[in-house]
Amino acid sequence: MNMKRLLFFLALVSLTLAGYAAGYEQAVNDLIPKLANPKVEDRYGAQMELQDLASHSSQPGREADRAALGKILAANAADPLIPQPARVWMVRQLEYMGAGEAVAALTSIMNGDDAELRECARRALEKNSAPAASASLRAALEKESDTARKIGLINALGQRADGEAVSLIARHLSNTATAGAAAQALGMIANPAAVDALGAASQNAAINEALIEAANRLLARGDATAAKAVYRKTYAPGNTASARAAALAGLAKADPGGAATLIGEALAGNEPKLQNAAILAAASAGKEVSPTLAALLPKLAPAAKALVMQVLEPSAEKQVIEAAADSDERVRLAAMEALGRMGSAAGVPVLLKVAASDARPDKAVAEGALARISGAGAVAALEQAAASSEAAARAAAINALAARKHATALPAMLKYAGEPDATVQKAALAALRQMGTENEFDTLAKLALQLKSSEAFAALEAIANRVKDKPAAARRLLTLGATDDQALGSLLDVLSVLGGNEALAAVSRLAASSNAEIQQNAVRALGNWPDYAATKTLLDIAANPKTEPTSCILAIQGIVRLVKSAENVPAQTRLDAALAAMGAARRDEEKKLVLSALATVPDAKAAAVIKPMLSDAKFQAEAGLAGVALAELLLSTDKAAAKELAQAVKAAGLSREITRRANSVLNK
Repeated sequence: MNMKRLLFFLALVSLTLAGYAAGYEQAVNDLIPKLANPKVEDRYGAQMELQDLASHSSQPGREADRAALGKILAANAADPLIPQPARVWMVRQLEYMGAGEAVAALTSIMNGDDAELRECARRALEKNSAPAASASLRAALEKESDTARKIGLINALGQRADGEAVSLIARHLSNTATAGAAAQALGMIANPAAVDALGAASQNAAINEALIEAANRLLARGDATAAKAVYRKTYAPGNTASARAAALAGLAKADPGGAATLIGEALAGNEPKLQNAAILAAASAGKEVSPTLAALLPKLAPAAKALVMQVLEPSAEKQVIEAAADSDERVRLAAMEALGRMGSAAGVPVLLKVAASDARPDKAVAEGALARISGAGAVAALEQAAASSEAAARAAAINALAARKHATALPAMLKYAGEPDATVQKAALAALRQMGTENEFDTLAKLALQLKSSEAFAALEAIANRVKDKPAAARRLLTLGATDDQALGSLLDVLSVLGGNEALAAVSRLAASSNAEIQQNAVRALGNWPDYAATKTLLDIAANPKTEPTSCILAIQGIVRLVKSAENVPAQTRLDAALAAMGAARRDEEKKLVLSALATVPDAKAAAVIKPMLSDAKFQAEAGLAGVALAELLLSTDKAAAKELAQAVKAAGLSREITRRANSVLNK
């Protein structure tokens, strides 16, 4: 609706009902020609105006507005002189806002000859709040002879839950064409007469579905007694598995205590659909059925036992523990899963025994359950087992505490990491690697130097990544290895995580060590250094003709990594390092690496190095990739240099993809 018209109707709020009617009538009359426009697409604007008008009049507190507009729309919709498209749209508005004032007109339309209008009127009466709408629909059904329209009317009365229509609808249960719709409608009405009518009919899938629908509605209304009676009738042994399954699910809600026996019987049977329904019903019924199901466990087949485990409550832990030793794998796994969900301290030893074994898949399931088990005393039982059980069980308990991120156990983990038993030690170090904090860093560093194990250094490196003040932690490590290059050499990977000037100086010193292993490890650590400062030392190493080939390669690799990653370093500084590395490179493979670094430096001088290599057979492929990547990068800083480099790459004709990317640069 345009603003002028909307303001006009807002002003009508203060007028009398006659004023409302006059204003609405004029507005509707103005819209009718547009609603009937021969071009369907040209009706849209008028349709939205009428829809906005109907919506506005139906707001809370505007009943007089709504009634006035509803009366006008009803009169026009019933007028055969008004074009059909306009009448259809008006009936559609009445579907959402019409009440008693529209019933007579809608009834007239529903009994007319136009099929589209008839169906629109039926839907409008179906949603109309006036009791007279039900009477109109009943009267129409009474005399209707067309099957499709009968079904529509039956559906409408069902949607309205019209209790007075039960006997009329029930007549149609005996007709194959209308029986399904009639059953569904009676299920939605769900009063005693409707339930009786359904119960008296020949049982089939439609009747069963309708009875379940009726029972569900009765339960929703708070009539659990009536709902229970319908569910029990539908659960009769002679009925289909689908119907009985639905009824059992309903009984679990209507009568949890009474459903327990039926759930148990279903689980003990051999109908899979009913067994699955019994499990869902048990989950719905909750604690009330758990004791019954637990008592039934020994009598159930393995598949049913495994299903039952999914819904047992903590009160059944004893039976679940026994099932964890069942000969059937399905039952064992389900029992361990159940202990993880609801077990307590009593379940921990059972799970630890399996987790400490090599049995698959039992071991993995037990480990997962130990990571989740949270009943009374479970964590304390794990802590106790970690301290005093047999080695394999201790390791399993330590692994479980780590999986739970049980931080209060960290001091104990440090202690266990220093024990002589390799199994316990390895588990404790893995736990420290997973959840250790800065509080454990210094003690673990001393222990790592003592143990000299790869697991200990890996744990220390993992914690180093989590340390906040990394340079300070590096200084403390340097103190530990101050007089022992071997000790300091074993800490190189950790120092390369922490960084800092003092650490850089120490590692740079080791990079000149006469010990080849320490020297190469130091160069490798510098190559992984967290900041660009390591580039200077790496360049000195690469440029030194006395440097061993392996260390030279490691230095070049480190420079390339730092040039590529140090985006906050000025381009000129990075370019100088890359050019120096190119000059120091001894082998073609190293020069190819440097080309990839040059591709990340947005400087025309980098392009000048790449271009001559485009015609060198040894470097063409790498130079082409580097050149097109650099050209793309230069577009934002030096478009002329970017296009010049792209043209050179294109002229080299290296590959279809590289040429495509070069053309893309040239076209920008």
